[in-house]
Formats: sequence, C-alpha cells, structure tokens
Amino acid sequence: MLKVLLLLLYFLSINININASADDSIKNEDIVSIFKRSMNHWKINYDTLDENKSGAACIPWNTIDKTFIKEGIFIALGYGFNLYDIKIAKKAALEGCERMRRANKIENTCKCEMVLYNNDILVEQ
Repeated sequence: MLKVLLLLLYFLSINININASADDSIKNEDIVSIFKRSMNHWKINYDTLDENKSGAACIPWNTIDKTFIKEGIFIALGYGFNLYDIKIAKKAALEGCERMRRANKIENTCKCEMVLYNNDILVEQ
C-alpha cells in the first residue's frame, strides 16, 4: 500500500513539473511585445511605420524570464519599412540587427532573428 501511495505521489510530482514548465514557455506574442517595447525605447513605433515593414531582434533565449517578458528590451534591433518585398525586408532588418549586435559586443549572448514582417509573426522557436 505504501509503495502504491509513493508511486502515485511520484507521478503527480512529474505531472506538476511538466505543467509548470509548459506555463513558463515563451510565446511568440511575448517576443513581439518585447520587440515593440524595445523599438519604443528608441522612440520608434513599429505599428506606425509604412507598409512592407520588418523587424528583427537579437533574442537572448537563454536569459528570457517572466521579468524580461514584462520589462526587458532587446539590446540589438533592426528594422525597415517601405521595402519592395519580404526578401529585401528581411535582409534590411537582419543587417541592421547584426550591426547593432556587433557595436554592442553581444555576439555571444544572442542571435539576430526575424520577429515581424508587416503584422505577420516570423519568430521561430
């Protein structure tokens, strides 16, 4: 009887840990929110940029936590607007992000990745 009870408690604790980590997962919408907050830090409102706009950020996946999601900003960003097509928009955003990443000497802490094209979320996790 004791063994059954211990097994039951063990399986319940595994289930609790699985659910806790599922609740702590980073959503693509969180990345978009951080990106837009980061742009606003530089006095740029992504939402008001002309169409065919794009945004990239150097995303530090290993250090994003609940506090970062609520208050943090990305150190390196890239963006473009009024661009010919998605290929050029991605190129402009990623190149800008890479330049800022090198200038801030954060090459080892994050990787520049696409976040948005117009209002389409391009984050890949």
